[in-house]
Amino acid sequence: MMNYVWAVLALTGIFFAIAAGLGGDVPGALLRAAMEAVSLAIRLAGGFAFWSGLVAIVEDSGFAGFLARVLAKPLSHLFPGVPMDNEAGQAISMNLTANMLGLGNAATPMGLRAMKLLGRDASNGIATDAMCMFLVLNASSVQLLPTTVIALRTAAGSVSPASILLPTLLATGVSTAIGIAACIFLARRARHA
Repeated sequence: MMNYVWAVLALTGIFFAIAAGLGGDVPGALLRAAMEAVSLAIRLAGGFAFWSGLVAIVEDSGFAGFLARVLAKPLSHLFPGVPMDNEAGQAISMNLTANMLGLGNAATPMGLRAMKLLGRDASNGIATDAMCMFLVLNASSVQLLPTTVIALRTAAGSVSPASILLPTLLATGVSTAIGIAACIFLARRARHA
């Protein structure tokens, strides 16, 4: 579906460029944009490789289990009925930790695994309360250290790439709190309906 959306957006842009008499600039702009995208991807690849490798080492070393035990108490309030000492709890802990560190790409495989494990309890294809809470936590994701955004700002030549730390922490903290409250409210409402 997204392929169609992007195709429509690109064709609309080309149509308006031609209508505005800028049709001759389109091929050059397309090439410049493609070169800039490749250049940005190369600059970010090292950071992504480093963090993805670090997450794999953390997982293989058993630190994931330790992290799950440390986060078990707070997460048990958000995920009642989900044992935090099993594979699902470890995947949830690792995913949320990676997201808090701004490592969305490294967090994705663990998030998919956690959702799959949480989905074993789903019946008739209906998401469980734990699945909904996990989705909300991933969508809002408190950012203690937004490393990906800082890397993007650095690659773009920002003078102060880390100046977003406090605003990002405040915005994601508020969005996460509102998301958790909405999840709890809707889950209780559904139980009483």
